[in-house]
Amino acid sequence: MMKDNLEDFVREHQRDIRNNPAFRVQVQRMCQLIGVDPLSSRKSYMSELLGVGDFYCELGIQIIDICVATRSINGGLMDLDELLRRLIRRRLKGSEPVVEDDIRRAISQLKPLKGGYKIVCFGKRKMVQSVAREMNSDQAKVMTLAQYTCKFTMEDVRVAFGWDEDRIHSCVDDMLRSGIVWMDEYNEAYPEYWVMAFFSQLNSALTMANAE
Repeated sequence: MMKDNLEDFVREHQRDIRNNPAFRVQVQRMCQLIGVDPLSSRKSYMSELLGVGDFYCELGIQIIDICVATRSINGGLMDLDELLRRLIRRRLKGSEPVVEDDIRRAISQLKPLKGGYKIVCFGKRKMVQSVAREMNSDQAKVMTLAQYTCKFTMEDVRVAFGWDEDRIHSCVDDMLRSGIVWMDEYNEAYPEYWVMAFFSQLNSALTMANAE
């Protein structure tokens, strides 16, 4: 009976669900509470009622396009807020609005592609990973260290964690090879290592703020 009532409710508020992202999230969570997964099949009845099947398929394709296009710069890591901004700019005028929860759901539908698409966290930073690579604990600690400044030096890592030189070089060199960090040799004595996903997000936010 609850499922029948939910279907009636969704049918009645179909337009609001498509156009109001906050309302869409609430309805989807309500579906989950009573055991209905609107994304279990693109062709499912509830998926068609909600209008989310094609929506998340289209969003997933746009996420892949953006991640692939920026991978050579950020090593396959992008700040979730940065991805959201790029999606909003990319989507056609009149398209359904997008919120963070929509990105999470679209990414969850990309798992069968086995491309490594998932959301990872470093401290308070939420990042979208788009490469099939597991980051080890040392690299995760260094990423967390740089979450506010977007950069670090070898000395920063030594002071923060007390690691020896070999351990620091092993960690940072691997991050350089994968493209997660770029090295700025302006200060030859203490070169700085920039986490490009953090830096790109900061630069984009400043650019948008200046434009406003």
